[in-house]
Amino acid sequence: MKDLLGRLLPPFAEGPREKPRDMLYLAADRPPWLISFGVGLQHALAALMLLIYAVITGQEIGLEGDRLREFMALGILVMGFGTLLNGLTSRFSAGHLLVVYPGPLIMAVFIGVAQAAGPGAAAGGALTSGLALLVLGRFLPVLRLLFPAEVSGVLLMLLSMSLIPLGINRSFDLGDGPGNPLDLPSILIALATLGTIVGLLVWSAGRARVLALFIGAGVGLLVAILTGQFGAQELSQVATAPLLAIPGAHYRPPLPSWQAATLLPFLLISIMVAVDAVGGGIVIDKMNDAKWCRPDLPMISRLLNGLSLCHLLSGLTGTPTVAVSSVNLGMVHATGVAARRAGVAAGLIMMALACLPAITTCIILLPKPVIGALLLYTAAYLMVSGAELVLARLLNARRRATVGLGLVAGAAVFMVPALTAAVPLALKPILGSGLVVGVCCAILLNLIFRIGIAKEVACQLVGPHPAEQARRLLEDGGADWGARREVILRAILVIDEALAILSQEGVMAGPARLMARFNEDTLVLTLDYPGQAIRLEADQPLDVRALLDSDQDETALDQTMAAISATLIRNLADRVSSRSPAGRGRLRLELNH
Repeated sequence: MKDLLGRLLPPFAEGPREKPRDMLYLAADRPPWLISFGVGLQHALAALMLLIYAVITGQEIGLEGDRLREFMALGILVMGFGTLLNGLTSRFSAGHLLVVYPGPLIMAVFIGVAQAAGPGAAAGGALTSGLALLVLGRFLPVLRLLFPAEVSGVLLMLLSMSLIPLGINRSFDLGDGPGNPLDLPSILIALATLGTIVGLLVWSAGRARVLALFIGAGVGLLVAILTGQFGAQELSQVATAPLLAIPGAHYRPPLPSWQAATLLPFLLISIMVAVDAVGGGIVIDKMNDAKWCRPDLPMISRLLNGLSLCHLLSGLTGTPTVAVSSVNLGMVHATGVAARRAGVAAGLIMMALACLPAITTCIILLPKPVIGALLLYTAAYLMVSGAELVLARLLNARRRATVGLGLVAGAAVFMVPALTAAVPLALKPILGSGLVVGVCCAILLNLIFRIGIAKEVACQLVGPHPAEQARRLLEDGGADWGARREVILRAILVIDEALAILSQEGVMAGPARLMARFNEDTLVLTLDYPGQAIRLEADQPLDVRALLDSDQDETALDQTMAAISATLIRNLADRVSSRSPAGRGRLRLELNH
Protein backbone atom coordinates (compact mmCIF):
# COMPACT_ATOMS: atom_id res chain seq x y z
CA MET A 1 0.00 0.00 0.00
CA LYS A 2 2.85 2.37 0.77
CA ASP A 3 4.44 1.71 -2.63
CA LEU A 4 1.09 2.20 -4.36
CA LEU A 5 0.54 5.49 -2.50
CA GLY A 6 4.04 6.59 -3.52
CA ARG A 7 3.28 5.95 -7.18
CA LEU A 8 -0.14 7.61 -7.12
CA LEU A 9 0.84 10.53 -4.89
CA PRO A 10 4.63 11.07 -4.99
CA PRO A 11 6.06 12.20 -1.63
CA PHE A 12 7.87 15.51 -1.42
CA ALA A 13 11.53 15.28 -2.37
CA GLU A 14 14.07 17.91 -3.32
CA GLY A 15 17.59 17.43 -4.68
CA PRO A 16 20.64 19.68 -4.41
CA ARG A 17 20.59 22.94 -6.38
CA GLU A 18 23.12 25.53 -7.47
CA LYS A 19 22.00 29.14 -6.98
CA PRO A 20 21.81 31.21 -10.20
CA ARG A 21 23.61 34.55 -10.12
CA ASP A 22 20.42 36.66 -10.34
CA MET A 23 18.59 34.90 -7.49
CA LEU A 24 18.85 35.95 -3.83
CA TYR A 25 16.89 33.16 -2.17
CA LEU A 26 16.03 29.71 -3.54
CA ALA A 27 12.94 27.67 -2.67
CA ALA A 28 14.52 25.91 0.31
CA ASP A 29 16.15 29.06 1.72
CA ARG A 30 14.71 30.74 4.80
CA PRO A 31 14.95 34.51 4.42
CA PRO A 32 13.99 36.71 7.39
CA TRP A 33 10.26 36.88 7.96
CA LEU A 34 10.27 40.62 7.22
CA ILE A 35 11.59 39.95 3.70
CA SER A 36 9.23 37.01 3.28
CA PHE A 37 6.27 39.15 4.33
CA GLY A 38 7.26 42.03 2.05
CA VAL A 39 7.69 39.78 -0.98
CA GLY A 40 4.51 37.88 -0.13
CA LEU A 41 2.57 41.15 0.10
CA GLN A 42 3.76 42.15 -3.38
CA HIS A 43 2.64 38.80 -4.79
CA ALA A 44 -0.73 39.07 -3.03
CA LEU A 45 -1.38 42.57 -4.42
CA ALA A 46 -0.39 41.50 -7.94
CA ALA A 47 -2.73 38.50 -7.68
CA LEU A 48 -5.59 40.74 -6.51
CA MET A 49 -5.20 42.81 -9.69
CA LEU A 50 -5.81 39.63 -11.68
CA LEU A 51 -9.15 39.26 -9.86
CA ILE A 52 -10.59 41.42 -12.63
CA TYR A 53 -11.34 38.17 -14.45
CA ALA A 54 -13.37 37.00 -11.44
CA VAL A 55 -15.22 40.35 -11.39
CA ILE A 56 -16.19 39.94 -15.03
CA THR A 57 -17.25 36.35 -14.40
CA GLY A 58 -19.54 37.34 -11.55
CA GLN A 59 -21.05 40.25 -13.48
CA GLU A 60 -21.69 38.14 -16.58
CA ILE A 61 -23.56 35.45 -14.60
CA GLY A 62 -25.81 38.08 -13.00
CA LEU A 63 -24.23 38.75 -9.59
CA GLU A 64 -24.11 42.22 -8.07
CA GLY A 65 -23.77 44.02 -4.77
CA ASP A 66 -23.01 41.92 -1.72
CA ARG A 67 -23.44 38.67 -3.65
CA LEU A 68 -20.74 39.68 -6.13
CA ARG A 69 -18.46 40.82 -3.31
CA GLU A 70 -18.73 37.50 -1.46
CA PHE A 71 -18.36 35.58 -4.73
CA MET A 72 -15.01 37.31 -5.15
CA ALA A 73 -14.06 36.81 -1.50
CA LEU A 74 -14.57 33.06 -1.82
CA GLY A 75 -12.44 33.15 -4.96
CA ILE A 76 -9.67 34.93 -3.03
CA LEU A 77 -9.84 32.24 -0.34
CA VAL A 78 -9.29 29.56 -2.98
CA MET A 79 -6.38 31.55 -4.43
CA GLY A 80 -4.82 31.95 -0.99
CA PHE A 81 -5.29 28.28 -0.18
CA GLY A 82 -3.63 27.20 -3.45
CA THR A 83 -0.70 29.58 -3.02
CA LEU A 84 -0.21 28.52 0.60
CA LEU A 85 -0.39 24.85 -0.40
CA ASN A 86 2.32 25.29 -3.05
CA GLY A 87 4.61 26.73 -0.39
CA LEU A 88 4.37 23.65 1.82
CA THR A 89 6.21 20.32 1.53
CA SER A 90 3.54 17.64 1.11
CA ARG A 91 2.27 15.19 -1.50
CA PHE A 92 -0.04 17.95 -2.78
CA SER A 93 2.56 20.72 -2.84
CA ALA A 94 5.05 21.86 -5.47
CA GLY A 95 7.27 23.31 -2.74
CA HIS A 96 7.75 26.52 -4.74
CA LEU A 97 6.56 30.12 -4.73
CA LEU A 98 3.70 29.60 -7.18
CA VAL A 99 0.63 31.84 -7.04
CA VAL A 100 -2.70 30.69 -8.50
CA TYR A 101 -5.49 32.84 -9.96
CA PRO A 102 -8.67 32.53 -12.08
CA GLY A 103 -7.36 33.22 -15.59
CA PRO A 104 -9.08 34.43 -18.77
CA LEU A 105 -9.46 30.95 -20.26
CA ILE A 106 -11.20 29.74 -17.11
CA MET A 107 -13.37 32.87 -17.12
CA ALA A 108 -14.58 32.29 -20.69
CA VAL A 109 -15.60 28.66 -20.05
CA PHE A 110 -17.18 29.34 -16.64
CA ILE A 111 -19.30 32.16 -18.09
CA GLY A 112 -20.36 30.11 -21.10
CA VAL A 113 -21.44 27.09 -19.06
CA ALA A 114 -23.13 29.17 -16.32
CA GLN A 115 -25.12 31.19 -18.88
CA ALA A 116 -26.13 28.12 -20.87
CA ALA A 117 -26.90 25.63 -18.09
CA GLY A 118 -26.79 27.56 -14.81
CA PRO A 119 -24.21 28.14 -12.04
CA GLY A 120 -24.77 24.63 -10.69
CA ALA A 121 -23.50 23.14 -13.95
CA ALA A 122 -20.41 25.36 -13.74
CA ALA A 123 -19.79 24.17 -10.17
CA GLY A 124 -20.17 20.54 -11.25
CA GLY A 125 -17.77 21.17 -14.11
CA ALA A 126 -15.22 22.60 -11.67
CA LEU A 127 -15.45 19.46 -9.53
CA THR A 128 -14.97 17.31 -12.63
CA SER A 129 -11.98 19.42 -13.62
CA GLY A 130 -10.41 18.76 -10.21
CA LEU A 131 -10.74 15.01 -10.61
CA ALA A 132 -9.37 15.21 -14.15
CA LEU A 133 -6.28 17.10 -12.94
CA LEU A 134 -5.64 14.43 -10.32
CA VAL A 135 -5.68 11.78 -13.07
CA LEU A 136 -3.59 13.88 -15.49
CA GLY A 137 -0.92 14.19 -12.84
CA ARG A 138 -0.30 10.46 -13.32
CA PHE A 139 -0.25 10.59 -17.12
CA LEU A 140 1.75 13.68 -18.04
CA PRO A 141 2.76 12.40 -21.54
CA VAL A 142 -0.93 12.38 -22.56
CA LEU A 143 -0.95 16.18 -22.35
CA ARG A 144 1.62 16.48 -25.10
CA LEU A 145 -0.34 14.12 -27.33
CA LEU A 146 -3.61 16.05 -27.03
CA PHE A 147 -2.16 19.55 -26.87
CA PRO A 148 0.90 19.93 -29.09
CA ALA A 149 2.08 23.44 -29.86
CA GLU A 150 -0.28 24.02 -32.80
CA VAL A 151 -3.40 22.99 -30.84
CA SER A 152 -2.35 25.14 -27.86
CA GLY A 153 -1.78 28.04 -30.27
CA VAL A 154 -5.27 27.64 -31.74
CA LEU A 155 -6.73 27.63 -28.23
CA LEU A 156 -4.96 30.86 -27.26
CA MET A 157 -5.94 32.66 -30.47
CA LEU A 158 -9.60 31.63 -30.15
CA LEU A 159 -9.59 32.65 -26.51
CA SER A 160 -8.32 36.04 -27.63
CA MET A 161 -11.26 36.35 -30.03
CA SER A 162 -13.71 35.55 -27.23
CA LEU A 163 -12.30 38.35 -25.04
CA ILE A 164 -12.39 41.10 -27.67
CA PRO A 165 -16.19 41.81 -27.51
CA LEU A 166 -16.07 41.95 -23.70
CA GLY A 167 -13.15 44.38 -23.80
CA ILE A 168 -14.60 46.61 -26.53
CA ASN A 169 -18.01 46.93 -24.88
CA ARG A 170 -16.46 47.95 -21.57
CA SER A 171 -13.77 50.20 -23.03
CA PHE A 172 -16.03 52.30 -25.23
CA ASP A 173 -19.33 52.03 -23.31
CA LEU A 174 -21.24 51.21 -26.51
CA GLY A 175 -24.58 50.80 -24.80
CA ASP A 176 -27.42 48.54 -25.93
CA GLY A 177 -28.66 50.18 -29.13
CA PRO A 178 -26.97 50.81 -32.48
CA GLY A 179 -27.61 54.54 -32.26
CA ASN A 180 -25.73 55.13 -29.00
CA PRO A 181 -22.64 57.32 -29.52
CA LEU A 182 -19.22 56.47 -28.19
CA ASP A 183 -18.54 57.79 -24.68
CA LEU A 184 -15.49 60.11 -24.81
CA PRO A 185 -14.49 59.86 -21.10
CA SER A 186 -14.62 56.06 -21.33
CA ILE A 187 -12.37 56.14 -24.39
CA LEU A 188 -9.86 58.38 -22.58
CA ILE A 189 -9.80 56.09 -19.54
CA ALA A 190 -9.32 52.98 -21.67
CA LEU A 191 -6.58 54.59 -23.78
CA ALA A 192 -4.75 55.85 -20.68
CA THR A 193 -4.87 52.38 -19.09
CA LEU A 194 -3.84 50.51 -22.22
CA GLY A 195 -1.20 53.07 -23.19
CA THR A 196 0.44 52.92 -19.76
CA ILE A 197 0.58 49.12 -19.79
CA VAL A 198 2.05 48.97 -23.29
CA GLY A 199 4.49 51.81 -22.58
CA LEU A 200 5.84 50.13 -19.46
CA LEU A 201 6.17 46.79 -21.20
CA VAL A 202 8.02 48.31 -24.16
CA TRP A 203 10.29 50.93 -22.57
CA SER A 204 10.72 49.98 -18.92
CA ALA A 205 12.58 47.18 -17.17
CA GLY A 206 12.67 45.45 -13.82
CA ARG A 207 9.90 45.86 -11.29
CA ALA A 208 7.97 48.52 -13.23
CA ARG A 209 7.62 46.08 -16.10
CA VAL A 210 6.40 43.29 -13.82
CA LEU A 211 3.81 45.60 -12.24
CA ALA A 212 2.65 47.06 -15.58
CA LEU A 213 -0.95 45.86 -15.17
CA PHE A 214 -1.14 47.23 -11.63
CA ILE A 215 0.31 50.63 -12.63
CA GLY A 216 -1.86 50.82 -15.76
CA ALA A 217 -5.01 50.24 -13.72
CA GLY A 218 -3.89 52.97 -11.29
CA VAL A 219 -3.39 55.47 -14.13
CA GLY A 220 -6.79 54.55 -15.59
CA LEU A 221 -8.40 55.06 -12.18
CA LEU A 222 -6.74 58.48 -11.89
CA VAL A 223 -8.10 59.52 -15.30
CA ALA A 224 -11.53 58.23 -14.24
CA ILE A 225 -11.40 60.46 -11.16
CA LEU A 226 -10.36 63.49 -13.26
CA THR A 227 -13.17 62.91 -15.76
CA GLY A 228 -15.79 62.35 -13.07
CA GLN A 229 -16.31 58.65 -13.81
CA PHE A 230 -15.11 57.63 -10.35
CA GLY A 231 -15.73 59.81 -7.36
CA ALA A 232 -17.51 60.33 -4.07
CA GLN A 233 -20.26 57.80 -4.69
CA GLU A 234 -17.84 54.94 -5.29
CA LEU A 235 -15.60 55.98 -2.40
CA SER A 236 -18.57 56.06 -0.07
CA GLN A 237 -19.42 52.49 -1.02
CA VAL A 238 -15.88 51.45 -0.13
CA ALA A 239 -16.01 53.41 3.12
CA THR A 240 -19.37 51.94 4.18
CA ALA A 241 -18.28 48.35 3.52
CA PRO A 242 -18.01 46.25 6.70
CA LEU A 243 -14.61 46.26 8.33
CA LEU A 244 -14.50 42.48 8.64
CA ALA A 245 -16.82 39.80 7.28
CA ILE A 246 -16.64 36.05 6.77
CA PRO A 247 -17.85 35.19 3.23
CA GLY A 248 -21.06 33.21 2.99
CA ALA A 249 -23.79 35.42 4.40
CA HIS A 250 -25.10 36.67 1.02
CA TYR A 251 -23.68 34.40 -1.68
CA ARG A 252 -24.78 30.81 -1.32
CA PRO A 253 -22.73 28.43 -3.50
CA PRO A 254 -24.98 26.64 -6.02
CA LEU A 255 -25.64 22.94 -5.70
CA PRO A 256 -23.37 21.20 -8.23
CA SER A 257 -25.08 19.48 -11.13
CA TRP A 258 -23.67 17.43 -13.99
CA GLN A 259 -24.71 17.53 -17.62
CA ALA A 260 -22.79 15.71 -20.34
CA ALA A 261 -22.55 18.77 -22.59
CA THR A 262 -21.15 20.98 -19.83
CA LEU A 263 -18.39 18.56 -18.81
CA LEU A 264 -16.45 18.66 -22.10
CA PRO A 265 -15.52 22.37 -21.85
CA PHE A 266 -14.22 21.85 -18.31
CA LEU A 267 -12.30 18.73 -19.30
CA LEU A 268 -10.61 20.76 -22.05
CA ILE A 269 -9.88 23.46 -19.49
CA SER A 270 -8.35 20.96 -17.08
CA ILE A 271 -5.98 19.72 -19.81
CA MET A 272 -4.98 23.26 -20.72
CA VAL A 273 -4.50 24.19 -17.05
CA ALA A 274 -2.30 21.11 -16.67
CA VAL A 275 -0.25 22.09 -19.74
CA ASP A 276 0.12 25.61 -18.34
CA ALA A 277 1.09 24.23 -14.93
CA VAL A 278 3.79 22.07 -16.52
CA GLY A 279 5.22 25.21 -18.13
CA GLY A 280 5.01 27.18 -14.88
CA GLY A 281 6.62 24.32 -12.95
CA ILE A 282 9.51 24.17 -15.41
CA VAL A 283 10.04 27.95 -15.25
CA ILE A 284 10.18 28.11 -11.44
CA ASP A 285 12.37 24.99 -11.33
CA LYS A 286 14.87 26.56 -13.76
CA MET A 287 14.93 29.75 -11.69
CA ASN A 288 16.06 27.67 -8.71
CA ASP A 289 18.92 25.79 -10.34
CA ALA A 290 21.80 27.17 -12.41
CA LYS A 291 22.53 23.65 -13.69
CA TRP A 292 18.94 22.77 -14.58
CA CYS A 293 18.78 20.21 -17.40
CA ARG A 294 15.36 18.49 -17.36
CA PRO A 295 11.87 18.94 -15.82
CA ASP A 296 11.27 17.68 -12.31
CA LEU A 297 8.26 15.48 -13.14
CA PRO A 298 7.51 14.40 -9.53
CA MET A 299 7.37 18.10 -8.54
CA ILE A 300 5.05 18.89 -11.47
CA SER A 301 2.88 15.93 -10.52
CA ARG A 302 2.57 17.29 -6.96
CA LEU A 303 1.72 20.71 -8.42
CA LEU A 304 -1.16 19.16 -10.38
CA ASN A 305 -2.28 17.37 -7.20
CA GLY A 306 -2.50 20.73 -5.43
CA LEU A 307 -4.36 22.34 -8.34
CA SER A 308 -6.85 19.47 -8.28
CA LEU A 309 -7.64 20.27 -4.63
CA CYS A 310 -8.12 23.93 -5.57
CA HIS A 311 -10.52 22.99 -8.38
CA LEU A 312 -12.51 20.78 -6.04
CA LEU A 313 -12.72 23.67 -3.58
CA SER A 314 -13.81 26.00 -6.39
CA GLY A 315 -16.59 23.58 -7.29
CA LEU A 316 -17.81 23.48 -3.68
CA THR A 317 -17.76 27.29 -3.42
CA GLY A 318 -19.22 27.91 -6.89
CA THR A 319 -16.28 30.07 -8.00
CA PRO A 320 -14.03 29.91 -11.11
CA THR A 321 -11.18 27.42 -11.01
CA VAL A 322 -7.56 28.56 -10.86
CA ALA A 323 -4.28 28.20 -12.77
CA VAL A 324 -0.63 29.15 -12.21
CA SER A 325 -0.06 32.92 -12.55
CA SER A 326 2.66 33.84 -15.07
CA VAL A 327 2.60 37.44 -13.79
CA ASN A 328 3.78 36.26 -10.39
CA LEU A 329 6.43 34.07 -12.02
CA GLY A 330 7.83 37.23 -13.59
CA MET A 331 7.76 38.84 -10.17
CA VAL A 332 9.86 36.01 -8.73
CA HIS A 333 12.53 36.71 -11.33
CA ALA A 334 12.34 40.48 -10.78
CA THR A 335 12.70 40.27 -6.99
CA GLY A 336 15.19 37.40 -6.99
CA VAL A 337 13.26 35.74 -4.13
CA ALA A 338 11.90 32.25 -4.84
CA ALA A 339 11.68 31.09 -1.21
CA ARG A 340 8.57 29.04 -0.54
CA ARG A 341 8.36 30.82 2.81
CA ALA A 342 7.34 33.94 0.83
CA GLY A 343 4.68 31.84 -0.92
CA VAL A 344 3.28 30.80 2.45
CA ALA A 345 3.16 34.48 3.44
CA ALA A 346 1.41 35.43 0.17
CA GLY A 347 -1.22 32.72 0.67
CA LEU A 348 -1.93 33.76 4.26
CA ILE A 349 -2.17 37.45 3.25
CA MET A 350 -4.68 36.65 0.50
CA MET A 351 -6.82 34.56 2.84
CA ALA A 352 -6.80 37.43 5.34
CA LEU A 353 -7.72 39.99 2.64
CA ALA A 354 -10.70 37.83 1.63
CA CYS A 355 -12.27 38.78 4.98
CA LEU A 356 -11.88 42.53 4.32
CA PRO A 357 -14.94 43.60 2.28
CA ALA A 358 -13.44 47.02 1.49
CA ILE A 359 -10.75 45.33 -0.64
CA THR A 360 -13.17 43.33 -2.79
CA THR A 361 -15.55 46.31 -3.03
CA CYS A 362 -12.76 48.52 -4.35
CA ILE A 363 -11.86 45.98 -7.04
CA ILE A 364 -15.51 45.59 -8.07
CA LEU A 365 -15.94 49.37 -8.44
CA LEU A 366 -13.03 49.78 -10.85
CA PRO A 367 -14.42 51.73 -13.84
CA LYS A 368 -15.55 49.53 -16.74
CA PRO A 369 -13.13 51.17 -19.22
CA VAL A 370 -10.19 50.17 -16.98
CA ILE A 371 -11.37 46.56 -16.97
CA GLY A 372 -12.05 46.75 -20.71
CA ALA A 373 -8.53 47.99 -21.42
CA LEU A 374 -7.04 45.15 -19.36
CA LEU A 375 -9.16 42.68 -21.32
CA LEU A 376 -8.01 44.15 -24.64
CA TYR A 377 -4.38 43.91 -23.56
CA THR A 378 -4.96 40.30 -22.48
CA ALA A 379 -6.60 39.54 -25.85
CA ALA A 380 -3.67 41.05 -27.76
CA TYR A 381 -1.13 39.19 -25.63
CA LEU A 382 -2.92 35.86 -26.06
CA MET A 383 -3.28 36.36 -29.82
CA VAL A 384 0.45 36.94 -30.25
CA SER A 385 1.35 34.14 -27.81
CA GLY A 386 -0.80 31.71 -29.77
CA ALA A 387 0.79 32.73 -33.07
CA GLU A 388 4.27 32.36 -31.53
CA LEU A 389 3.41 28.84 -30.34
CA VAL A 390 2.29 27.83 -33.83
CA LEU A 391 5.19 29.47 -35.68
CA ALA A 392 7.83 28.17 -33.27
CA ARG A 393 7.35 24.73 -34.85
CA LEU A 394 8.01 23.65 -38.41
CA LEU A 395 4.79 23.40 -40.42
CA ASN A 396 3.71 21.10 -43.21
CA ALA A 397 0.37 20.56 -44.97
CA ARG A 398 -0.98 18.51 -42.05
CA ARG A 399 -0.18 21.10 -39.40
CA ARG A 400 -1.34 24.01 -41.54
CA ALA A 401 -4.68 22.25 -41.99
CA THR A 402 -4.93 21.62 -38.24
CA VAL A 403 -4.30 25.27 -37.38
CA GLY A 404 -6.25 26.80 -40.26
CA LEU A 405 -9.38 24.65 -40.01
CA GLY A 406 -9.42 24.88 -36.20
CA LEU A 407 -9.33 28.68 -36.38
CA VAL A 408 -11.97 28.78 -39.13
CA ALA A 409 -14.32 26.50 -37.18
CA GLY A 410 -14.01 28.56 -34.01
CA ALA A 411 -14.19 31.93 -35.75
CA ALA A 412 -17.29 30.83 -37.68
CA VAL A 413 -19.18 30.30 -34.41
CA PHE A 414 -18.01 33.70 -33.11
CA MET A 415 -18.78 35.66 -36.28
CA VAL A 416 -21.95 33.95 -37.53
CA PRO A 417 -24.28 33.49 -34.52
CA ALA A 418 -27.00 32.13 -36.81
CA LEU A 419 -24.98 28.93 -37.15
CA THR A 420 -25.73 27.91 -33.57
CA ALA A 421 -28.99 29.78 -32.97
CA ALA A 422 -31.06 26.60 -33.27
CA VAL A 423 -28.70 24.39 -31.24
CA PRO A 424 -30.53 22.56 -28.41
CA LEU A 425 -29.97 24.14 -25.02
CA ALA A 426 -28.30 20.97 -23.71
CA LEU A 427 -25.58 21.23 -26.39
CA LYS A 428 -25.15 25.01 -26.18
CA PRO A 429 -22.01 24.87 -23.95
CA ILE A 430 -20.26 22.85 -26.69
CA LEU A 431 -21.65 23.84 -30.08
CA GLY A 432 -22.41 27.41 -29.03
CA SER A 433 -18.82 28.14 -27.99
CA GLY A 434 -16.37 29.05 -30.71
CA LEU A 435 -13.54 28.25 -28.31
CA VAL A 436 -14.73 24.67 -27.68
CA VAL A 437 -15.67 24.01 -31.33
CA GLY A 438 -12.34 25.29 -32.67
CA VAL A 439 -10.18 23.49 -30.12
CA CYS A 440 -12.07 20.20 -30.50
CA CYS A 441 -11.69 20.48 -34.27
CA ALA A 442 -7.94 21.09 -33.90
CA ILE A 443 -7.51 18.16 -31.47
CA LEU A 444 -9.44 15.79 -33.77
CA LEU A 445 -7.48 16.85 -36.85
CA ASN A 446 -4.19 16.55 -34.98
CA LEU A 447 -4.98 12.97 -33.93
CA ILE A 448 -6.07 12.04 -37.46
CA PHE A 449 -3.06 13.65 -39.13
CA ARG A 450 -0.64 11.86 -36.81
CA ILE A 451 -1.49 8.64 -38.62
CA GLY A 452 1.37 7.65 -40.92
CA ILE A 453 4.04 9.85 -39.33
CA ALA A 454 7.22 7.87 -38.65
CA LYS A 455 9.17 8.55 -35.49
CA GLU A 456 12.41 7.78 -37.29
CA VAL A 457 13.66 8.82 -40.74
CA ALA A 458 16.87 7.80 -42.48
CA CYS A 459 18.72 8.18 -45.76
CA GLN A 460 22.03 7.24 -47.38
CA LEU A 461 24.18 10.33 -47.85
CA VAL A 462 25.57 9.76 -51.34
CA GLY A 463 26.60 12.15 -54.08
CA PRO A 464 28.66 15.34 -54.08
CA HIS A 465 26.51 17.23 -51.51
CA PRO A 466 25.72 14.96 -48.53
CA ALA A 467 25.10 17.93 -46.20
CA GLU A 468 22.31 19.13 -48.51
CA GLN A 469 20.68 15.69 -48.40
CA ALA A 470 20.88 15.75 -44.61
CA ARG A 471 19.32 19.21 -44.51
CA ARG A 472 16.33 18.12 -46.64
CA LEU A 473 15.83 14.98 -44.53
CA LEU A 474 15.85 16.92 -41.26
CA GLU A 475 13.59 19.71 -42.54
CA ASP A 476 11.01 17.25 -43.90
CA GLY A 477 11.14 15.11 -40.77
CA GLY A 478 10.97 18.17 -38.52
CA ALA A 479 7.87 19.41 -40.33
CA ASP A 480 6.17 16.02 -39.88
CA TRP A 481 7.09 15.90 -36.21
CA GLY A 482 6.30 19.54 -35.49
CA ALA A 483 9.78 20.06 -34.07
CA ARG A 484 10.99 23.47 -32.92
CA ARG A 485 12.67 25.47 -35.68
CA GLU A 486 15.79 26.29 -33.68
CA VAL A 487 16.35 22.63 -32.79
CA ILE A 488 16.19 21.55 -36.44
CA LEU A 489 18.52 24.42 -37.37
CA ARG A 490 21.02 23.25 -34.75
CA ALA A 491 20.67 19.69 -36.04
CA ILE A 492 21.48 20.80 -39.60
CA LEU A 493 24.53 22.73 -38.41
CA VAL A 494 25.88 19.91 -36.24
CA ILE A 495 25.48 17.32 -39.02
CA ASP A 496 27.23 19.67 -41.45
CA GLU A 497 30.17 20.02 -39.04
CA ALA A 498 30.24 16.28 -38.33
CA LEU A 499 30.39 15.37 -42.02
CA ALA A 500 33.14 17.94 -42.54
CA ILE A 501 35.34 16.64 -39.71
CA LEU A 502 34.77 12.98 -40.67
CA SER A 503 35.89 13.75 -44.21
CA GLN A 504 38.80 15.91 -43.09
CA GLU A 505 40.13 13.32 -40.64
CA GLY A 506 39.89 10.56 -43.25
CA VAL A 507 38.16 8.10 -40.91
CA MET A 508 35.14 7.58 -43.23
CA ALA A 509 35.76 4.96 -45.93
CA GLY A 510 32.40 5.29 -47.71
CA PRO A 511 29.01 7.03 -47.71
CA ALA A 512 27.42 7.59 -44.31
CA ARG A 513 23.85 6.78 -43.36
CA LEU A 514 21.97 9.40 -41.33
CA MET A 515 19.20 8.29 -38.97
CA ALA A 516 17.07 10.77 -37.03
CA ARG A 517 14.66 9.77 -34.26
CA PHE A 518 12.39 12.28 -32.52
CA ASN A 519 10.27 12.51 -29.42
CA GLU A 520 9.07 15.60 -27.59
CA ASP A 521 12.12 15.53 -25.32
CA THR A 522 15.03 14.80 -27.65
CA LEU A 523 16.13 14.60 -31.27
CA VAL A 524 18.68 11.78 -31.71
CA LEU A 525 20.93 11.88 -34.78
CA THR A 526 23.12 8.92 -35.72
CA LEU A 527 25.76 8.87 -38.45
CA ASP A 528 26.71 5.29 -39.37
CA TYR A 529 29.59 4.88 -41.81
CA PRO A 530 32.29 2.38 -42.83
CA GLY A 531 35.46 3.31 -41.04
CA GLN A 532 36.72 4.19 -37.60
CA ALA A 533 35.25 6.14 -34.70
CA ILE A 534 36.39 9.72 -34.30
CA ARG A 535 37.52 11.28 -31.03
CA LEU A 536 35.61 14.40 -30.02
CA GLU A 537 36.76 14.74 -26.43
CA ALA A 538 37.45 18.21 -25.06
CA ASP A 539 41.05 19.35 -25.50
CA GLN A 540 42.97 22.36 -24.28
CA PRO A 541 41.50 25.79 -25.14
CA LEU A 542 42.56 27.04 -28.55
CA ASP A 543 43.95 30.47 -29.35
CA VAL A 544 42.95 30.73 -33.01
CA ARG A 545 44.26 34.28 -33.46
CA ALA A 546 47.73 33.31 -32.17
CA LEU A 547 47.73 30.31 -34.49
CA LEU A 548 46.86 32.38 -37.55
CA ASP A 549 49.56 34.93 -36.70
CA SER A 550 52.21 32.22 -36.33
CA ASP A 551 54.30 30.56 -39.04
CA GLN A 552 53.15 26.99 -38.39
CA ASP A 553 52.71 24.64 -41.34
CA GLU A 554 49.41 23.63 -42.95
CA THR A 555 49.25 20.33 -41.05
CA ALA A 556 49.11 22.16 -37.72
CA LEU A 557 46.48 24.49 -39.14
CA ASP A 558 44.36 21.53 -40.32
CA GLN A 559 44.59 19.93 -36.89
CA THR A 560 43.51 23.14 -35.26
CA MET A 561 40.53 23.54 -37.63
CA ALA A 562 39.50 19.95 -36.85
CA ALA A 563 39.67 20.76 -33.14
CA ILE A 564 37.48 23.82 -33.75
CA SER A 565 34.93 21.66 -35.59
CA ALA A 566 34.94 19.18 -32.70
CA THR A 567 34.32 22.04 -30.26
CA LEU A 568 31.41 23.30 -32.38
CA ILE A 569 29.88 19.82 -32.45
CA ARG A 570 30.12 19.52 -28.65
CA ASN A 571 28.54 22.96 -28.22
CA LEU A 572 25.73 22.44 -30.75
CA ALA A 573 24.73 19.00 -29.45
CA ASP A 574 23.71 18.39 -25.85
CA ARG A 575 25.26 14.90 -25.75
CA VAL A 576 27.89 13.38 -28.06
CA SER A 577 29.19 9.80 -28.24
CA SER A 578 31.30 7.95 -30.77
CA ARG A 579 32.07 4.25 -31.07
CA SER A 580 33.23 1.70 -33.63
CA PRO A 581 31.16 -1.55 -33.67
CA ALA A 582 32.27 -4.27 -36.12
CA GLY A 583 34.58 -2.10 -38.15
CA ARG A 584 32.06 0.71 -38.65
CA GLY A 585 32.03 4.14 -37.11
CA ARG A 586 28.94 5.44 -35.36
CA LEU A 587 28.56 9.04 -34.19
CA ARG A 588 25.52 9.71 -31.98
CA LEU A 589 24.34 13.27 -31.35
CA GLU A 590 21.46 14.17 -29.01
CA LEU A 591 19.72 17.54 -28.94
CA ASN A 592 17.27 18.50 -26.22
CA HIS A 593 13.89 19.60 -27.57
